[in-house]
Amino acid sequence: MDAFVIVLIVALVGLGAIWYFNREQKSFDVNKDGKVDLGDAGKAVENTVAGVTEVAAKAADVNKDGKVDVADAKAVATKVKTVAKKAATKAATKAKPAVKKARTPKLKVAK
Repeated sequence: MDAFVIVLIVALVGLGAIWYFNREQKSFDVNKDGKVDLGDAGKAVENTVAGVTEVAAKAADVNKDGKVDVADAKAVATKVKTVAKKAATKAATKAKPAVKKARTPKLKVAK
């Protein structure tokens, strides 16, 4: 992919996130100091980082106990293991008719 396209996509996603987490603002005076300047841009980015952090923390709390810890990692690992076993079983079941069991030749050992 062209580097320009990647930079453009990242910029659009960033601008979208800034808009989303600051959408309740009625004007560009985000920090409400009576003027629109770089301080507002900083406050908008600050709001965006706080919003993304909150969303990420909620997503990472898999077992919904209010905290992100080892229990969440274990829950994810258990789910992955279950899904992987199910997929492997399904794949093996579908492959069985196509694969014939190979016969192992019996070797006679001279004494």
